[in-house]
Amino acid sequence: MQVIKKLLRKIIYKEDASSESLQHFLREKGAQIGKGVIIYAPNKTLIDKTTPWLLKIGDNVRITEGVKILTHDYSWSVLKCYSSDNIIPGEILGAQSAVEIGNNVFIGMNAVITRGVTIGDNVIIGAGSVVAKNCESNSVYAGVPAKRIMSIEDYYSKRKSAQFEEAKDIAVRYKNTFGVEPDKEVFNEYFMLFSTKEEADSINRYKKQMETSMNYDECAEYMLSHKPMFSSYEEFLKACYKKV
Repeated sequence: MQVIKKLLRKIIYKEDASSESLQHFLREKGAQIGKGVIIYAPNKTLIDKTTPWLLKIGDNVRITEGVKILTHDYSWSVLKCYSSDNIIPGEILGAQSAVEIGNNVFIGMNAVITRGVTIGDNVIIGAGSVVAKNCESNSVYAGVPAKRIMSIEDYYSKRKSAQFEEAKDIAVRYKNTFGVEPDKEVFNEYFMLFSTKEEADSINRYKKQMETSMNYDECAEYMLSHKPMFSSYEEFLKACYKKV
């Protein structure tokens, strides 16, 4: 059944059937794409196929659903038909420019990357952003037009401090919804709050998170050298349901 589904998907979506097939197509057309790149919804993502050789994507870049990456625009069609005292109609003024995306970049849902933009390394682009200017490395950008809102260091501190409260909210909402306490697998993004490296290796969803971005060894080393906030899952849940 899975084989048939894959075949039908390939027939319907062609090169957009999967992340791998789209990357292969773009590389064949001259795009430079690094290792560990994931295009999560290739059939719902627009990566400019007009001039793909103007596109360069580094390693470990995650491109989410609805993202548009453009290496050209057609605005010159308006100028071509425009006339004034200073402008004679009929002139074609090309609009094609390279887009370069660095290493370890996350591009949020429905973001638009316009032609001529360079995005540095270790950059987060917020959902719905319109990136019309270069983005410096080690930064978070968001908005229309996208602007730098903080450094990666500041974003790390923000996310680090929010981990338990977010996990606690998930635990409470899960129990209120289903009437039972959640299984460990529910916390596949928060397992470092209570899990050791050995425990994480034994749970498939945890291990997959450790393997993402091709740096399992660094993730494992971090867990071996840092004790979790809670000594066990049971202690974690107890803290989640503790009444203030």
